[in-house]
Amino acid sequence: MVILLITIASLSFPVATRAQHKLFNSNLLLEGRVNYGFLINHHLEMQIYNAHFPAFEINLGKETWGKQRWEAAYGYPIIGVAYWYSTLGNSEFLGRSNAVFPYINYPIVRDLKHELNFRLGLGLGYLTKCFDPVTNYKYLAIGSHVNAAINLMAEYRWRMSPRMQVAAGISMMHFSNGSTKTPNYGINTPSVNLALAYRLSNENAYQNRKLIPELYKFEFDGKKSVVLNLATAIGYKDMGEEYGRTFMVYSFFGDVLTPLSFKSSAGIGFDFARDQSDPYFASLDKIKIKHKIELYRTGVSLAYQLKMSKLSYMFNAGLYVTGKMAPSFGYFKFGLQYLVFKNIFATITFRSHLARADFIGLGVGYKLPLYVYKPH
Repeated sequence: MVILLITIASLSFPVATRAQHKLFNSNLLLEGRVNYGFLINHHLEMQIYNAHFPAFEINLGKETWGKQRWEAAYGYPIIGVAYWYSTLGNSEFLGRSNAVFPYINYPIVRDLKHELNFRLGLGLGYLTKCFDPVTNYKYLAIGSHVNAAINLMAEYRWRMSPRMQVAAGISMMHFSNGSTKTPNYGINTPSVNLALAYRLSNENAYQNRKLIPELYKFEFDGKKSVVLNLATAIGYKDMGEEYGRTFMVYSFFGDVLTPLSFKSSAGIGFDFARDQSDPYFASLDKIKIKHKIELYRTGVSLAYQLKMSKLSYMFNAGLYVTGKMAPSFGYFKFGLQYLVFKNIFATITFRSHLARADFIGLGVGYKLPLYVYKPH
């Protein structure tokens, strides 16, 4: 989440550029949004918290104008940072929710007056209440105050004047700590919303919605290349409230990718993980382990990468080859990769089994070119 925030700040709010691209012509939007939704009772224990409630959001965004080529490739999205607040129905057990998340609002259909967009936001949330074995033992949704905050939204946006915009949408707000501290059912709040945005300056004169900037010579000409991304990550599980123990998770993974376009690549991936909670639960449940390999989770997956300058989204859907204590036969993995140096990247990886979070890992990786096309 921090990687995405730093990237958006560095790519979208430059402070040392030419005079015409400073705040004077920065395409900044100040936006207020009102949501009204409810809490999804996806576990029986959470049905007692059924309620409808409002949520309020304030955003500072920027309409990109094509200064970097990825902006044009994605249709000139809106990039910004949002603050989200809700009372969660004024429940004495749920408390209040706060979230700060950077977001990217991708246009799907757009003309000079109307837009259909999809927004993805990833950041941090703070809940004033969480599970406590003495004072809040019925609240099994979240075991920690600090959580990941994920926001998904589909919206319609109307440019009613050069300065004013009106938007309406359907969104989903999700809070989870990725099983770093249990219990962790997660909080999901779908809602409908209305927003009013005001442009703080004139639209940047250099924005051109029809022309895509040219690629660098020989950067991507449709020929195939193959890259191997290798990475290692460390995760942490705090199960002290339930089992009085904490566990580490060590993972090593890689993806062999070939480009599909300037924006995306696809290929196959492999995973190797050692979850220290597996032998503990095998002993607790009296499950017989014949060989140590059964305690290591290895898997193969289909991989897809979506690139935006130095930032990439990684999506994997895989099957376990070994791992007797794995909660299911398959897994899903979502990751953020940020290219720190030429071939070295930092990564945040989230693994889940259907709707159940497994762990969040922080790590580092290396991009190894296996085959690169060189024109004659």
